[in-house]
Amino acid sequence: MGPFTFISRNSTRIIAGAALLGLVLPGLADALRPFLGYCVLTMLTVSMLRVDVASFFARVRRPLPAICAGLWLVVVFPLTLLCLAVLLGPPFALPLGLTIIFIFVAPPPIVSAPAFAMLMGLDGALVLAVTLIGTVVMPITAPTIASFFVAETMPISAVDLALRLALMISASFALAFLLRRLLGPGRVAAARPVLDTVSVVVAIIFALGAMDGVGARLLTDPGLTLGITVGSFAFALAQMALTYAVFRPFVGVDAVAMGYAAGNRNAGLVVAALGVTQIDDMVWLIFALSQLPIFFFPMILKPLGRRLVAAHSAVPNARSLP
Repeated sequence: MGPFTFISRNSTRIIAGAALLGLVLPGLADALRPFLGYCVLTMLTVSMLRVDVASFFARVRRPLPAICAGLWLVVVFPLTLLCLAVLLGPPFALPLGLTIIFIFVAPPPIVSAPAFAMLMGLDGALVLAVTLIGTVVMPITAPTIASFFVAETMPISAVDLALRLALMISASFALAFLLRRLLGPGRVAAARPVLDTVSVVVAIIFALGAMDGVGARLLTDPGLTLGITVGSFAFALAQMALTYAVFRPFVGVDAVAMGYAAGNRNAGLVVAALGVTQIDDMVWLIFALSQLPIFFFPMILKPLGRRLVAAHSAVPNARSLP
C-alpha cells in the first residue's frame, strides 16, 4: 500500500489525531493559526476540483430536495434560532451569544461533507448539491442575517463580509474550474489519492491551528472547556436530529444525508472572512471546540448512518419530493 493510498483510507483518523495533537503542542498551533484562511480556500478548491459533475447534474434534475435543504440550512434554521435567542433574552440575546450562534448556523455544510456522507453509505450527490447551493448563496444570506442580528459585534461590516465571502468562494470555484480544464476529468479522477493527500495535509494544518489556545484554556478552566466541548457535540447532533425529523416525511432516506450536512457547518469560512486573528477569544474557543465533532463524526456516526439507510431501504413506497 502506497503512502497516498494509506492516507486516503485513514484520513478521518489522521485529522482527528491532528486536532488532539494541537492540544499538546500549543506553540505549533499558535504558529499555524494565521494560515487557517488559506487552508479553508485550499480545501474548498480541492473539493470543487473533485466534484463529480455527472452526479451533481443528476441530482439537479430533481432539484427540490436539494433546494429545500439548502434554504433550511442557510436561511430558515439560522433565522429561527437567532430569533428564538432574542426572544429568550440573556445570555442568548447578548452580543457575544448572538455572534457565536451566527458563526455556527449561518455557514453551509463543510466541503468534505459529501465524501464523509458517502463513507457512511449516505447520498453523497445530495449532500454535494446542498453544499454547493449553500456555499454559492452564502455571500448573500450570511451578511444579510448578520446585518440584523450581529451588526454591532462583527469586526467588519456586512457589506465587507459579503465581498470577502464572494471573493473567497469565487476564487476557489474559478481555480478549480481552471485546473479541471487543464488536467481533464480523467487525470483528476486518476489523481484522487493525491488530492486526498493534499486535502488531509491541509486539514491537518487546519486542525492544528484551530486548537490554538485550547490546550492552555483546558488547563486553566477545564470545566468551561469540557462543557463547551460537550455542548458542541450536543448542538451538532441536535441540528442533525431536527433536520432529519423535518425532512424525513418528505424525502425518506435522503433525510439522513440532509441531517449529516446540517450538523457539520463550514464555520471556518466565516472565521476566515472575518480574520482569524481578529476573533474574540471566547468566540475563537467555541469555534475551535466546535470543530471536534466535524473531525470525529465520520468515525462515530458511520455505523449509525448505515443502519438508518438500511432501515429506510427496507421500507417500501418511501415518499420523496420531486
